[in-house]
This record gives sequence, C-alpha cells and structure tokens, in this order.
Amino acid sequence: MSCLRKPIHLCVALLVVLASAVLAQDTPPTAAEAVAAPEVSLSSPAATMESFLKAINRVNDGYDDAWSQVFACFDVELTTRADRRNMQRIARQLLDVLDRLGKVKPQDDLPNDYALQQRVSEGREPLRRYQFFPDPRFAWVWEKLGELGQAPQGKITLVVGENGRWRFSAATVADISQLNESTTTLPPRYIDTGIERRSEVLALLGPTFDRTPLWAWGTLLLGIFLGLLVGKFAQALLRGIAKRLDNRGWTVRATVFRNAANPASLALLSAGLLVGLSFVVMEPRLHEFANNILAFLFILAAGWFLFNLVDVIELALLHLTAKTATKLDDMVVPLIRKTLRIFLVIIFTLVVAQNIFGLNITGWLAGLGIAGLAVSLAAQDSIKNLFGSVTIFFDKPFLVGDFITFGGDTGTVEEIGFRSTRIRLLSGHLVTVPNMQFIDNKVENIAARPYIRRQMDVTITYDTPPQKIEKAVDILRDVLHDPQVVEQGRFNMQDNPPRIAFNELNADSLNIRAYYWYQMAGDPNRGFFTFLEHCQLVNMKLFRRYEEAGIDFAFPTQTLYLAGDPNRRLSVHIEPPEGTSQASS
Repeated sequence: MSCLRKPIHLCVALLVVLASAVLAQDTPPTAAEAVAAPEVSLSSPAATMESFLKAINRVNDGYDDAWSQVFACFDVELTTRADRRNMQRIARQLLDVLDRLGKVKPQDDLPNDYALQQRVSEGREPLRRYQFFPDPRFAWVWEKLGELGQAPQGKITLVVGENGRWRFSAATVADISQLNESTTTLPPRYIDTGIERRSEVLALLGPTFDRTPLWAWGTLLLGIFLGLLVGKFAQALLRGIAKRLDNRGWTVRATVFRNAANPASLALLSAGLLVGLSFVVMEPRLHEFANNILAFLFILAAGWFLFNLVDVIELALLHLTAKTATKLDDMVVPLIRKTLRIFLVIIFTLVVAQNIFGLNITGWLAGLGIAGLAVSLAAQDSIKNLFGSVTIFFDKPFLVGDFITFGGDTGTVEEIGFRSTRIRLLSGHLVTVPNMQFIDNKVENIAARPYIRRQMDVTITYDTPPQKIEKAVDILRDVLHDPQVVEQGRFNMQDNPPRIAFNELNADSLNIRAYYWYQMAGDPNRGFFTFLEHCQLVNMKLFRRYEEAGIDFAFPTQTLYLAGDPNRRLSVHIEPPEGTSQASS
C-alpha cells in the first residue's frame, strides 16, 4: 500500500484547500464596508412596509444579516433552515410583485401611526387588518391581465398582533407564490435607482461580468480542469484498489471501493467548481443559486455512493443465506435490494427538495393521498402483481432455483421480483411472467416432488411360450431388485417396492407392466436428468437379460400364414359323398 501514500496525501491537501475556500467564501463584509442596519419599525402598516423595503434592499446590496429584519415583517415562525430558505424565496417574490404594482410610498399609500391614532380619536373601531392588494387604485392590473385572459390570484394583507406590531399575514405568505405567478406577465413599473435592472438576466449576470477579474475566470477554468483530472485519477485509483482486493478474495471490500469510484469523481469535480466559483463575483440571488447547485452535486455524489453500497449489503446477505438450506431467504435478498434503493431515492428527493431548494414538501405529502388514488386506478395491474409476489412469498408454490411447469413452459426459476418472475426455459430462453398470473393459474412444481414414478410397459411377442412369459416377468423383477438399480434409484423397498405383473393381452403383443419410484427428496443433486440416467441403466440391464434368455420384444406387426410353410402346415379335411368310401387329402 506504500504506492498509495502520495495520492492519499494529495487528496488530503486538496481537501484542506477546499475547506479554506469554503471558509473564505463565507467571509462577512469588513468593518469599513459594513453599513449600520436600520431599525425595524412595525408600529403601523406603513412602517412595516417601509421596514421591509429597506431590509430587502439591504439584502440585495450583499448584507445577508438583513434577512432577520426581513423575517421580522412576516407573521410566521421559522424553526428550521428549510423554513428560512422558503421565507427568503417568498420575500423576493413579494418584492417582485410590489415592483410590478409600481413604486410604493409607504407613508402615503398605507396607514401610518398618525392615521391609526386619528381613527381612534374619532371613536371608530381600531384598525386590525389592512388589505394593500387588491385595491381600487390597482384596477389597471385587471385591465392589463384581462387582455391576456388572466386575472391576479392572491392578496397582500397586513395584520396587527396582540403586541401592537403589524406584519404581513400568514395568508399573504401562503398566497404570494400564486400572486407572483399570476402577475408575472406584467412589466415592472418601478425600477430601483440603485440597481440597473434592464432585465432579470442583466440584473443577475451584470455584476458577474462587470466586476469579475480575468484571473478569477482563469481560476474557475483551472478548478474545473483540476476537478476533472483529480476525479479521473481518484476513479482509476479506487478501481485499482478494488481489483487488488478481488484478487485477494475480499469481495465485499472490493465492492465498496469499486462503488465509490464514480461518486468520488463527481464529488471532486464539484469541489473544483466550488473553488473556482469562490473567486467569481455574483449577485446575491445568483450566488445563492450557485451554492444550491453545488450542494445538490455534493448530496448527489453522497446519495450515489449510498445507492451503490446496497450492493455490499446484498453480498453480505447472500453470504448469510448461502449457509442456510432454505431458499426462501434467497428470494428475499433481491427484494431487500430493490426496497433499499427505492427508499434511498425517495429520501434523496425529499432532502434535496426541502433543504437545497427550500420547497415545502408538506403539500407534496398531503397530495400523495389524491395522487395515490389516481395511481392506484392507473396501476391496477402493478398492484395485482405486487399482491401476486406476496402470495408467492407466503404460499411458496415455488422457490428460486425450482424446476417448474407453468402455462405450457418448463424451466428453472431465476428471480422473483415485485412485479414479475423470470423463468429460464430448457431452450435457454428467458420468460418473464407477471406475478398476478400465479394467483389464478395452476403451477406444477417439478422440483418439489419427493420422487418420480415410472410406469414401464415391456411388450413381448405372442409366440412366446408360457414358460418364457414367466421367465420374462422374473427377469424384470430381478432387474428392478438389482443392488445397483436399487442404490442409484434409492428405492424405498419397505413402503414402495417395485411392482411387476403380466397385465395385458394387446392386439399385437403381450404386456408386462412395472412400477417403481425414483427417490429425489433431500438431495439437490438429483433431478430429472439423473432420473433419465437411471432409466437408461434399467433398460440396458433388461435388454441384456432378455437377449440371454432368448425373449423377443414385440413391436406392431401382422402375421400372414401361407400354405406350404414347413413351420406352420395348413391342413384341409374333405368329407366324401354318401355311398362312397372316405378319402382325405
């Protein structure tokens, strides 16, 4: 393993560089660059709107610490990282909607502290809820969208809490995505003078191309190149280690290294991208998107590795099941492998959706009830096949490796899956049978029979004298009691000894029938083909004994008797006429 030290040291050094890059990437603004955070005022709808706009604009200037001020303007509780990511997306969508509605002047467009006090002094009920949108001043929105056959969906509402603080309501948070989507065809009516937003694309990519130096682009290119190069090297290294372990007979360890090769290559490429992008200037939203993509690639590499590790679990289970006599556990191993892989894919999808892209998976899970009904209707056959596999496992009409006959096909069961069973025919063809067919149809398990009963009909010619007929019966009895025949057939001489009798006078032969039982129970090496070999042994012994005794086997014939045959003379007797002497010829 000394040849692996340098590559390992190189990988460790690379990880140190990557960690340094990650730490440098998250470095906060310096004291000289920092701007004092404005205070958050939530005393009125106007104050809350103004605090929100100031805080979100400060976020757009690159100060991520302003997110706490943005969150304070919403009537929601944030407990997890996924909740905060989702709230960041909602806040940006609210800003986009406000930009499309026009420049908001909080002190003029919304009730301020003075307006709230004036309302109380006039003896009116205190204001507890204020709807900013829809409002008559935004009638033009319906006109613009009506031309396209559309209409805005959702509301922007502020509510006051028990502590007297005004916040955007929970209903607004729930509706803002739908409102943003339904008004996306409206052009922005207000453009912040501090940011040149000719378009969304220019707003995202403009700072990147304007402020990123050439050496940073070169670093990105170098990072991608080194990521690919080191990834290929790591891939070849891990596969080489796996090959050496295979040669030593360490199959499980070799499988671990072999399955880690491709995920490691992807992880190192992602690391190269991380180092290269850390020097590229990006607008905060683009920076967040890039981080999400990189996090997705790293999680994908980890999930890919775990997905491949299922092969290791399968190998370990196969080693355990090989020590048992039953075949039921051999059938369960493929199902465990498929179940684990499906489980990992579902977990990976949920983790990425909630933690990387900030999606709310609660709605997805709630929709599974309706989707499950639709899927159950559309996948009735698949569900029947699943129940068919359950029936196979519990009733055990056959096991993996059994020799069966089903639907006119005869072959060996190779695999039993969730949906279908694979049967290898004697011709070599592989037949896939849906499991639901095994529920209502007859399956003949040839491998499950404890013995094969042979009905043996021995026919001899009609001209065999009685003494030789008895001799033929005795010879057949002697053959079936021969020690070699009994031993190879494992006859149960106590319960099922061979039965022999002269039973039929056929049209063209005399028939001697024999029954014997070739035992197969408890020996996996005995089967149909060993039974054929035993039949050959019995037949050859019988042929030799009948030949020695001069007994002829019969076959379909017709015998024609001719006059003059010395072996079978034909005699004719003629009666003489009355009154004459008797004559014969």
